[in-house]
Amino acid sequence: MTEAGSAPEKRKRGARKSPPRFSREQADVRRAMLIEAATRCLSVGGIGAFTVDRICKEAGVSRGLINHHFEGRDGLLVEVYKSSLYASVNNQIAEAKRRRGEAYDWPPEASLAALVRSNFSPEYFSRDNLLIWLSLWGEIAVNPRLKTAHRELYDAYRAELAEDIAAVAVPRGRDVDAPALARNFIALVDGLWLEWCLDESVVTPQAAEAAGFEMLEAQLGPLRGG
Repeated sequence: MTEAGSAPEKRKRGARKSPPRFSREQADVRRAMLIEAATRCLSVGGIGAFTVDRICKEAGVSRGLINHHFEGRDGLLVEVYKSSLYASVNNQIAEAKRRRGEAYDWPPEASLAALVRSNFSPEYFSRDNLLIWLSLWGEIAVNPRLKTAHRELYDAYRAELAEDIAAVAVPRGRDVDAPALARNFIALVDGLWLEWCLDESVVTPQAAEAAGFEMLEAQLGPLRGG
């Protein structure tokens, strides 16, 4: 009787190595997994809990994976900031740009109203994010990399909001400082959200949205019917 398989075949089989633990996962899936784990750490323990060791334990991965995908803790912190504070608004900005490009008859009032409402959607105007937001806002003051990311994101959002404001104001003959109005609107949203998180008896999400519209409509005219 012959042995099952030749010697070369046995050597080939013996040389096979087990695939890496995460070889079947796409890079974006791994990144998302780490961002979610890091966000959980931040939401439970604040910035003090945002350590490489704790995040790796939460995600069940090695330290090297964070360095590979985010260039260390600060890179991951920037991604958490983007996903926690700007994801909903940035998605709405992208949608507004897409619709403007595809539907030339889409009125500017509809674009601005959609952007306003995105600030008060449940995924954005959420009490669950309080500790995350406060931790990130505090870290911006002392973390140069996060501060740079914040400035880029804030400037992009403010510029898009100002563009939508101007698109409504100009045809209506309204003399409006669009960048200043956009800045004031963002500050109003942040303040109302913080007040609601700290004491829900002060304001409701619906009242906060109405206040946002009222600020803009005082200078632009009606928006909620657009």
